[in-house]
Amino acid sequence: MSNQNKTLVRFNIQNVKYAMCNNGVYETPKSYGTSKKIALEPNSSKKDIFGDGKRICSLVSDKGKTGTLTTNNVSDEFEIAVGRKIKTQNGIAEIQQTKNPTFALYFETCGITEDGSKIVAKSWIYAATSSTRPSESFDQDEDDITESSFDTALEIGGVNLKTADGENYKDIKGNEILVWEQTVVPGDAGYETYGDEVVLPVMPAVAGE
Repeated sequence: MSNQNKTLVRFNIQNVKYAMCNNGVYETPKSYGTSKKIALEPNSSKKDIFGDGKRICSLVSDKGKTGTLTTNNVSDEFEIAVGRKIKTQNGIAEIQQTKNPTFALYFETCGITEDGSKIVAKSWIYAATSSTRPSESFDQDEDDITESSFDTALEIGGVNLKTADGENYKDIKGNEILVWEQTVVPGDAGYETYGDEVVLPVMPAVAGE
């Protein structure tokens, strides 16, 4: 994120979109519908290695993130895209899922900065899959209208961080870097159009290269 003005609080989720990946290329983003919550959890573990009776190093296994997207309704278009529904002559049918395609997920969150301003942060999550159909529960109205919500499980695989010339970026130890999520705030390059297409993570060009 930009360090122009530190964000103190983040809240809300809005304008969720998804972009299916076709032969390694992300398609034009489509609106999912209105959302209520997104919960992202790290999928990582640590193993301590011991020698001579003491810990000599720790190995970190970082497999990305898992998450849950909670929405006001299920997007039939998204469910068709990931292979869980199909259009029939009479309507839309739920079918056995036999594929697990990759997509990018876009969402926006609000924030309050140090000077009291409200900003909107824009995020892309990369190489996501959803192998479980949304849970559904409908309750009968009694005194008040009973609102339903729907949870869609996410697994986030990440993409390689690229150099300015399109090669996989490597750190000084020769390791490639996977990026799970990228976020921009007002003042960052490309902020205004960030949700119009999937923006992949690229390292800035180094002067003189």
